[in-house]
Amino acid sequence: MPQKISPLTSVRFFLASFVLFHHSVRTFFPAFSSRGTHGVPQGFLGIVSFAFPVAVSFFYLLSGYVLSLVYLRDGQTIDKSRFFAARFARLYPLYFVMLVAATPELLAWEVQRHGMKIGMTKTVTIFAANVAMVQVWYPRRLLRINPPSWSLCGEVFFYICFPLLGTLLWKLRGARLWMSAVALYVGGQALVWGMRTQLSFEMAMVLPPFHLTTFALGILLARWQTLQQGQWDKERISAWHVNAVLGLSVGGVALSAHLVPWFRVAAPYNNGLLVPIFAGFIWALSAVSTPLSRWLCGRWLVAMGNSSYALYLIHTPMLALFRHYQWVTHAFYPVYLALCVGLSVLSFHYFETPVRLWFMERFDSKYNRHNLIVSSSSPVTVIGVQSPSTP
Repeated sequence: MPQKISPLTSVRFFLASFVLFHHSVRTFFPAFSSRGTHGVPQGFLGIVSFAFPVAVSFFYLLSGYVLSLVYLRDGQTIDKSRFFAARFARLYPLYFVMLVAATPELLAWEVQRHGMKIGMTKTVTIFAANVAMVQVWYPRRLLRINPPSWSLCGEVFFYICFPLLGTLLWKLRGARLWMSAVALYVGGQALVWGMRTQLSFEMAMVLPPFHLTTFALGILLARWQTLQQGQWDKERISAWHVNAVLGLSVGGVALSAHLVPWFRVAAPYNNGLLVPIFAGFIWALSAVSTPLSRWLCGRWLVAMGNSSYALYLIHTPMLALFRHYQWVTHAFYPVYLALCVGLSVLSFHYFETPVRLWFMERFDSKYNRHNLIVSSSSPVTVIGVQSPSTP
């Protein structure tokens, strides 16, 4: 994997922190809860607290970008079995653990509302849907355990599409690449804004097909950057150029936050509207080495970036725990943040990484043994003579 991905790994920590801030700050600081009609935030604090969910769109764009550099950059054929195994090993173990940890809260709530029998039945149904990662397709009834998990269902949908979608998009170059990028962005936004009036707000925000174009644009960004790499080697991009793009991207995000009330709808940016700005960030941090990208390559920041997935999953159950014990005063917020970050780092190093390596070792062992059996049992003809093929 290219070393230029390291700064983007660190960025993931800040993105996950933005999501954490969005979900938690109003609990500890009610002043951030100011909203008007239709859920539109009001005032500076309200706008700040409700602006950060756009981080999920950045995650989706970054996911398409990084997966393409890892699996498509050298033009190799994607080994689907190993691709899906690797994605499962990275995504599912911690997801399942946090699902189990967060389910008792749902069970207590359902039993309190409906009684033991009905409450347990509803909880089992919701739990089963979450185990299968299909809760996002009926969010009003099923997205009840650790709500941030909706975006992981989107990732699973993208993984299923990636072997075919990524291979097709990676063949594009020149004008066809740019035309496809514009068509995906404009068409995706037209679909989302057109369906907002036909679906509930929740459905419009979380359904994976409404985010697929963001993921696909990440693939095209990686493709374009790879095609330009040879030219960049000959004509070194100036630091001024990179800093200008980065500055415009920062300014675009800041301006977009102030424009949220202008849309008169809640969460106007959650479906990839800011993708061009996010693409500027990714390009500026990966095109050439700059002081900022070198700082983001620091070992401690990369370590925090690697722990961002755990931070994304852990912060909501931890918030429920603080609410249960009424530890929600201003003074407890630093404690909450420290526990979330600390547990995330521990999770990555002492749970996620060992489990992922263990799973992939077992998978590779069985996969190679299966290929050996198939290969040994399939005769091939060499110069008119049949002989067993070698692994």
